[in-house]
Amino acid sequence: MNQLFRGVERSRCYLRASRHTFSTSESASGICAQNLIAQQSDQNKRRSHSIASMPIALGNISDHRILQKDNTILSSNFSSVSVAKKDETRHRRVDGHYQRPASSALEHANLENVTPGHCISVLQKHAANGAAMIRQSDFVALCESARPGKKKDAKVIATALKEFKQYNRFVLQMSGCRAAVEGMLRGMTPTWKIQDGKPRVQAAVFVAEQILDEKTGMYFAVETVMVDKVLEELQKGLFEMEENGLNLRIENNAGEDAAEAGEGEESSAKELSAEDKMLSDALQVTGELVRFLVKRKSRPHLDFKKRARRVYLKKLQISGGPYASTMQLATHISILIGGSGFVQESIIAPWEKAWWTKHKTVDPSVLQMIEAGAAMELEQQKALEAAEAAKEAEEGDVEGDESNEDDVDEEGDGEEGDSQNGAESEEEKKD
Repeated sequence: MNQLFRGVERSRCYLRASRHTFSTSESASGICAQNLIAQQSDQNKRRSHSIASMPIALGNISDHRILQKDNTILSSNFSSVSVAKKDETRHRRVDGHYQRPASSALEHANLENVTPGHCISVLQKHAANGAAMIRQSDFVALCESARPGKKKDAKVIATALKEFKQYNRFVLQMSGCRAAVEGMLRGMTPTWKIQDGKPRVQAAVFVAEQILDEKTGMYFAVETVMVDKVLEELQKGLFEMEENGLNLRIENNAGEDAAEAGEGEESSAKELSAEDKMLSDALQVTGELVRFLVKRKSRPHLDFKKRARRVYLKKLQISGGPYASTMQLATHISILIGGSGFVQESIIAPWEKAWWTKHKTVDPSVLQMIEAGAAMELEQQKALEAAEAAKEAEEGDVEGDESNEDDVDEEGDGEEGDSQNGAESEEEKKD
């Protein structure tokens, strides 16, 4: 019996001790919560109240649940306490304090005249000899400063793309690529109202050439939407040229013959005029844009070696291919300039050869456009043949009339000769 009573007394003592510790833990949690709220509200005295130095019984509360990395309190005892999350995206932590990053090169320069020429001069000095890296925000500001109708600004953006990639290890991102395409289009497109479409076509061809150039690095970051924007600009320019009565159709072999001919030969210059050269370039870049998008989506890095694959994937920002709108625009432009045969060779064939299009079919609208273009070409060919036949018939009639006139003239000359001979014989008789 004595042992039984002793066991009961011990259990009562344990119960009292557990109640006491529970009450002390609740009071400690309340004190901790109050101190944390005061600490977050008064930012100037952030480190004056140290939780680690306070003699509290943690109980069910642990340090990693009180202070988390995102500066929010998520505890089972006071989960309703909400602390404002600090914006750490534009600040960096140094010795417990958050400081604003240093100003960029263009912000530090504080230019009065913000143009691409002034911006690239500042950035070249800032990053000379690899002293500093060029920020993406500075490059975006350079592109956004391009003025409408200033071709020099567009060329400065293209130069900046090549130089920064080559000498500063600049990796172009999608935001910078988008700003570059818009800035170059804005600079190359003229602002006057009366246009014949040629400047718009030249602007689109210039931007397309920069996208296709490996030195600019736009291959890794250009979006398909921006490629569509360039093709739309090219299509508008072609429509304006057609409205002004210019012939858009060129022979498919004209550009190839000019390319095969030497640069110093005069024959190549005579074969292609300035307009034909521009249209040939437009046709060529249209096909290359589609092939480049198909290639990028086909994951060519799978065939690379390990080191080359690593370098390729570090630069790659987007791996999208052509959209249905891209195929439609490219098909329409190619039909206007090169005909349905060029579309089959340079637009449809590369798309069908890709491994990711095995279970896909070409968009029906694209096929309808190709059929309509082929029918129109057939009608034009028949009309040309009929015109040539009529022209040959007229030339044959004219030649027949000329031959009849020659026969009449010969007969007249014979009669005159006979009369002269008769007169001479009569004169001899008189003598």
